[in-house]
Amino acid sequence: MGIRNLNKGIFFFLIAFMFVNHTQSQTDFIIHKVRKNQDIEKIAMIYEVDVNIILEFNQNIEVKKGVKLKIPIIFNGSKEELNIPEIQNIIKSETNLNYESLIENITDYEKKKMAVMLPFRTKNINFDSIKDSREIVKNDKLLNISLDFLFGIEMAVDSFSKFGIDVEVKIFDTGADKNIIHELIKNNDFSAYDLLIGPLTSNAFNYVSKSINNSKVKIVSPLSKTDLDNENIIHTIPSDDLLFEKIISYVKKDTIPSEKFIISDSYNKTISDKLKRIFPDAHQFFSRINDSGIDTRTMVYDSLDSTFVKGRNIVFLETKDQGFVSNITSILNSFVNDTTEIILTTTNKNRAFEGVNISNYYMSNLNFQYPSINRSIAENVQDKFIKKYNSRYNSYPSKYAIRGHDLVLDLLIRLSCGELDNNNLNLVESEYIENKFKYVKDNNGVYKNSSVYIMKFEDLKFVEIE
Repeated sequence: MGIRNLNKGIFFFLIAFMFVNHTQSQTDFIIHKVRKNQDIEKIAMIYEVDVNIILEFNQNIEVKKGVKLKIPIIFNGSKEELNIPEIQNIIKSETNLNYESLIENITDYEKKKMAVMLPFRTKNINFDSIKDSREIVKNDKLLNISLDFLFGIEMAVDSFSKFGIDVEVKIFDTGADKNIIHELIKNNDFSAYDLLIGPLTSNAFNYVSKSINNSKVKIVSPLSKTDLDNENIIHTIPSDDLLFEKIISYVKKDTIPSEKFIISDSYNKTISDKLKRIFPDAHQFFSRINDSGIDTRTMVYDSLDSTFVKGRNIVFLETKDQGFVSNITSILNSFVNDTTEIILTTTNKNRAFEGVNISNYYMSNLNFQYPSINRSIAENVQDKFIKKYNSRYNSYPSKYAIRGHDLVLDLLIRLSCGELDNNNLNLVESEYIENKFKYVKDNNGVYKNSSVYIMKFEDLKFVEIE
């Protein structure tokens, strides 16, 4: 999904004015339960309400932990409760930090400055022709991803403003052009920003990171992975090694006895052999090689006949070929019955597992499980965020919009907890709509997100199992 009905006026409005606060127009009340170390001033800052107004509606009430206060709140258009993300899997510490919520650790209420580099390629858009502009927006995939991501950022800034902290955001169009990026770096002082989000693609991000690697600004890789180990880079995408380790750990924790199988094509023999070393008793199979020595990326029914046992069978499928996934899932599904359970898994769920030739019925019947950097709420149209997004943009949010929201909201909150690379705070795992974050420092001093989901395809739906 993406933005499809964007005209000239809306485009300019979004780029130039999207971070200006909307006029407040409707008043209502919510109940706030006072948390540890919260005083009336902090509560007033969170809700952007004058202290005296709060006191007026809560006369003769002592503000202390556990007390419930009536807070007059002004909304933009519709009544909505504040959506404050709570911390999952709390990690205890000997420090005085409160790990019940990142929100409670906010101590820095200074304005935050954020730069965002996105490849809009506005030079290719003829703003004198609405028809031409709409066609470009409709057909330019990179532009759609950029716009969706930007809309998610706008939603994040809007959510973050409820904490009473101003955010200054400046958008830079990289044009998906190295020469334009060079000029942007040359003509702008990015050390004046707290965060630099982007660029989106690996090559562009690496170029920017190498060009300003001595800057104090934190450079955030939002959608792509990078091998760079500069200390000012924040790696938000978990590494392939981490995804691998997560699914291996999950399989090892399974207490039900099972037989293990490894199926791969010759292009993934390295991964297959690595799995064999981890599970030495596993049965290893490879795709068929023809007489010319070419991997056909296929197997036949007879290759796996009489292979699976009664009870649980766990099958690792390692490939990047959609045809091979289709071939194997069809064969495996034919062996499933009341006494034989087959669980299909992979260490790397790529596009081969979600192509048009892949049967969702087979994947569901095989209880397909895999490690993932995010979960999905796409089908939950009643979700508060989705309804708000749809109301604002007349579209359902794509995974890029939700990623933009989750990532930026988390970084702004962490930034407001003190230094972004505070060791204690980065031990906290935060979870939002589809993404979660827990930053750890590697041996080179680089911070990397270590939070990974285990997802399962069940009853034709993706569900989170860990």
